[in-house]
Amino acid sequence: MCMLVYGLSNIELDKIKKLNYKLIEITPDMCEMTLDDILNGIRLKVVNTNPIKAKVVLFNNFPEDEIKENIKNIREFVKNGIMAIVTPNSIKWEVNYLIKHLVEEREWFLKNRKE
Repeated sequence: MCMLVYGLSNIELDKIKKLNYKLIEITPDMCEMTLDDILNGIRLKVVNTNPIKAKVVLFNNFPEDEIKENIKNIREFVKNGIMAIVTPNSIKWEVNYLIKHLVEEREWFLKNRKE
């Protein structure tokens, strides 16, 4: 089990660290890597001149009950964050692509929920 986080403040990171799970912070210079590469410890330094402004928490290999409990807890201190599960498809995606996809999905959901 591992949480991957992106775009969180130091305060939010400290609170997530207190949950005592393996934690990988995805930084803007890692956004052209795939989730699989990151999970396997590969680190490529790439200049990212246009980092995406989003807060994202990804759950990798968590049991469903722990995902639900953690989402509930994390939502208390990460406002407007996107929570998602790493899937067999998304693990192959570059972080930039995944975050853009998640942001678009959230915007679509919020727009269509209001209608």
